[in-house]
Amino acid sequence: MSREERFDSFYRSTRRDLVLQTFALTGDLRAAQGAVRDAYVAAWHHWRKVDPRGGDVADASAWVRPRAWALAQRRHTARLFRRNRDLSEQDGATLEALAALSLPQRRMLLLAQLVGLPLTEAARETGVPRDTAERQLQQATANFSVALNADSAAVRARLLGLSGAAERASLPRASIVRRAGTKRRRAHTVLAAAAATVVAVASGAFAYQPDSVQAATDLNLVVPSDDAPAPAGPLATAPVDAAEPQVTGDQLLDADQISRLGAGQDWRVEATHDNTAGDGINTICQQARFADPDGRAALVREFQAEGTPRRSAVQTVEVSDSEAQAAKAFATTVQWYAGCQLARLQLLKAYRVDHIGDQAHVLVLRVWDRPVTTYTVAVARIGQVTTSTVGRTVGAPAPPPSEVAQSLDDAVSMLCARSGADSCSAHPSYAAVPPPPSGEEPGILAVVDLPPVGRVDQPWVGTEAGPARDNPSATTCDRADFSAAGAERTRTRTFLIPEANLPDRFGLSETYGVFPSAKRAERFVRTLRHRMDSCENRKLATHVLHARSDTDRKHATEWSTWVLRTEVTDRETVTFRMGLVRVGDRVAQVTFAPAPHQDMTGQRFRNLVQRAGDRLRELPDDPG
Repeated sequence: MSREERFDSFYRSTRRDLVLQTFALTGDLRAAQGAVRDAYVAAWHHWRKVDPRGGDVADASAWVRPRAWALAQRRHTARLFRRNRDLSEQDGATLEALAALSLPQRRMLLLAQLVGLPLTEAARETGVPRDTAERQLQQATANFSVALNADSAAVRARLLGLSGAAERASLPRASIVRRAGTKRRRAHTVLAAAAATVVAVASGAFAYQPDSVQAATDLNLVVPSDDAPAPAGPLATAPVDAAEPQVTGDQLLDADQISRLGAGQDWRVEATHDNTAGDGINTICQQARFADPDGRAALVREFQAEGTPRRSAVQTVEVSDSEAQAAKAFATTVQWYAGCQLARLQLLKAYRVDHIGDQAHVLVLRVWDRPVTTYTVAVARIGQVTTSTVGRTVGAPAPPPSEVAQSLDDAVSMLCARSGADSCSAHPSYAAVPPPPSGEEPGILAVVDLPPVGRVDQPWVGTEAGPARDNPSATTCDRADFSAAGAERTRTRTFLIPEANLPDRFGLSETYGVFPSAKRAERFVRTLRHRMDSCENRKLATHVLHARSDTDRKHATEWSTWVLRTEVTDRETVTFRMGLVRVGDRVAQVTFAPAPHQDMTGQRFRNLVQRAGDRLRELPDDPG
């Protein structure tokens, strides 16, 4: 059997199954159809490697499937099944149940039930440990079954039921796929010749431009930089419209530029890719493969520093179809980190960076496990392009914000020519600002704001905020009642660590109120301070310790903190940390009840009270 015959046989025997699997993944038959076609075109392009007889790949389907899935995820633009109006009610329900699963769960369910991969191979294909794959499959099966009110044994049957809809996909003949793959191979040959000629021209070997260079110029092919691998997938090979912004490896940061995130250390580029392989998660807190799932292109570059301390970085660039879509991608990227909810992770600082692109932020996060790890997140948007650089420092101080801002300026300058923007960067400046919205309730502390407690390694969990009919933050000393004092709007929220073995009284609560005027708010705070100062005279069993306060008249802000210890019995003493912060006409009270040996430091609590003040600034002046 010739190589053409082997490919044709492989194509005819697997294409319908792959359409079904890709359709189930995205719910978008049009995207699935195009992605499957292009994945087989790429397979013929690389058939020497993919051909099971004599190639480097043991399973050709395992080579094609991830590419089809990645392309379909990139291209599908509608909510699952909404672009397929003629679906049956049962098929629509099946796709809705799949849509309700997280992407990792959905992929694992399809690999196990439709593809029929053993769990170990499914874990390898998705790049997760086997126990993680097992957990994802169990959760996916349970959630899918509950959504359809069906027995778990019926999962495969419901998925196979989508075959009728998938059969409507129109796929080209094998000969047409091979012809497209051959053209693609020729385009790569032209690209290689063009790249070699560019080097020769640069060295002075030629004084004219050969036809091959002109051909590459006419196609506007992406030529990767010499210091990094070429990005995989369509971004690296497909002809593009010269008027559309694209990104090449030459426009990403290089090893010298990234060294701003670790001066004195040598850095190297580890990899450059288009993020269509594996699970697509490259940095801490990242929640999806792409911030703009409907974007036009993406590139990711990974860096590693030599020596100590351990440092690494990841730069991601995404190109959107419009500036409006890019603005959403920027907001999504910032949101991933501003609202991150991982155990012992805290958002420490936020900076606004001016004179860089259209929007720019820098965030500093810390994971308090030993060794302590600090992440600097620099995000900018320039026209239709969003770039982010996440630096990681283990067991040492993070780079100063000035260097992080300058690194972001370098990234923007490299991308400016392809961004669609007129001017991108000029002498960046930065200033500390309140953190971006967390994605949780505005105006009140979020999980990402909370510092660690002792050695507890489980995450904080916050209740839903609600009106402060009662004030869980009040102590016996202050007896704060926001509504009775005239607050027009009140909210309260409680935070616990439910998975830790801690006493029932352990927890943190915050209550805020918005008063008719700043004077009314100031009067309320003054009353509570007086009650705290006189508490020991009224409550003989209570001792008030370590009172701290400060005022920032320029920003109409004042805060105070206290430590209270109350003797419940001769052998038991209960401790509370309580703080007040006022920002104009808004007041927040934060109270923390620690457990023995599970406390936060006084400085961290004071920082938390000041963060509560930052969150108050999120509230609109007009409740309507």
